[in-house]
Amino acid sequence: MDKPLNRTYERIMGAIAGLNFLLVLFDLTYIPLRDFWLLGKVRLPLIQRVIDLPQPFQITPLYDPIKGIEPHRATQAYIETVAKLRQTIAEQGVEAPATQALLAQLRRQSTTMVDTNPFALANKTGTLEQIKNLMRLRVFGHRDASSKQSFERFWSVEYLNTQDWQTNLAWFEEQIIPLMATNYWRRYGEDGHFINRFATLDLPFNLLFFVEFLGRTFWLSRQYRSARWRDAMFWRWYDVFLFFPFWWLAPPWAWLRLVPLLIRLDQAEVICLDSLERQASQGLVAAIATDISEVVVLQVLSQLQKAIRHGQLSRWLAQGGKDLNNVDELGELAALVGQVVIYRVLPQLRAEVETLVAYSVDQLLRQAPPYRRLLEIPSLQALPIHWRQSLAKEISDRLFLLLEQTGKNQNNSPREGTLLVSQLAQKFGQTLSAELQEERVGKIIQELLVMWLEEIKINFVRQTQMEGMERILEETRALQERLEKGQLKP
Repeated sequence: MDKPLNRTYERIMGAIAGLNFLLVLFDLTYIPLRDFWLLGKVRLPLIQRVIDLPQPFQITPLYDPIKGIEPHRATQAYIETVAKLRQTIAEQGVEAPATQALLAQLRRQSTTMVDTNPFALANKTGTLEQIKNLMRLRVFGHRDASSKQSFERFWSVEYLNTQDWQTNLAWFEEQIIPLMATNYWRRYGEDGHFINRFATLDLPFNLLFFVEFLGRTFWLSRQYRSARWRDAMFWRWYDVFLFFPFWWLAPPWAWLRLVPLLIRLDQAEVICLDSLERQASQGLVAAIATDISEVVVLQVLSQLQKAIRHGQLSRWLAQGGKDLNNVDELGELAALVGQVVIYRVLPQLRAEVETLVAYSVDQLLRQAPPYRRLLEIPSLQALPIHWRQSLAKEISDRLFLLLEQTGKNQNNSPREGTLLVSQLAQKFGQTLSAELQEERVGKIIQELLVMWLEEIKINFVRQTQMEGMERILEETRALQERLEKGQLKP
């Protein structure tokens, strides 16, 4: 599919998914926020202030039937009685018999409301307590008074006559009636749960995204020949949240539709989730990589220790290092070590070798009587020392010259000196190999290797815990970014 056309399609489907998510979010929060949708007021809890937010139209008459909400009979009858009282007083006066009958009815309704608590079903018992506190403060001036007595006194001719009745009724209609109006009755379904008809709104979206899921995954299976239709479905697993019937099985989990919504908006290039994806994947990879690396390295080292303890190293030494390929690896290794020592290591120890040769020559010459007598003559003491140094230097020069010529002519026909040095290196390797195969030496090597591997295990775990995989992953990310910017050549 053409890229601009594909981007347009993704944005359209992302907009539909966003609309569906807003509808789901509204449904999940409708019951807790119903007071706001009904009254258009928000109470700030810290400063106890109410802010009016006007609404373009009433939402509760439209959405209450979706949630199975109806006006509560008790509080609705109370509100209607108050409205009827205002009309009766305005027409007949406070002292009229019809007014007194309505006041008596309000007193009975107030007592019933306090005793039965019709706000309990809507989980709004706190609203009833707020009503009772407002009545206590209005009538008696403090909250320690009886709420029933407060209602009894408020709905009396004497109390209404002490002040302007219009003022009292206006206060009640402004402060108490809105709180009563927030109460409601909610029907139960045959399944024992509250009625929720959200499926009527969500089902068209479910069908649309289900058909789109089938079509998209089928197209992907055709685009990638190696992927079957089922594989493509697993590829787009997050789209299942868009048509999963949460309203039937798990309504509180419907917010999970945010996952495919964000992915689709990212794919449509409306938002960019690269940094979030990088941080999330880095944290997950770091946690997994740390455990995996520790397990793998410790498992390998433990297997090596186990093999060494079970005598695998001793058996390998006893066989001369020969294994599957019938090659004496130990002998070859010893010979290589001998060549490195003779041809590479000794030439770098020239000064130390000259000192050792001079000392050996001196000790040898001291065994000769003429040499000792020369040392006893004060005027000739420097002569034997000069002879010793000259002889030691001559021997060392000859030795290192022979080693140098041997190292340069290893592939040519060897002369007598070169042959002697080669024989020395070969003999050194054979002797080293034989000594390594000796039982006592093998046990010492076994113990040292086990201890060394144990130290490696401890140091590896300690270093991993100190540095962590986050630093390594961050270095990897930095190198990748430098490669993408062309600062490094692959």
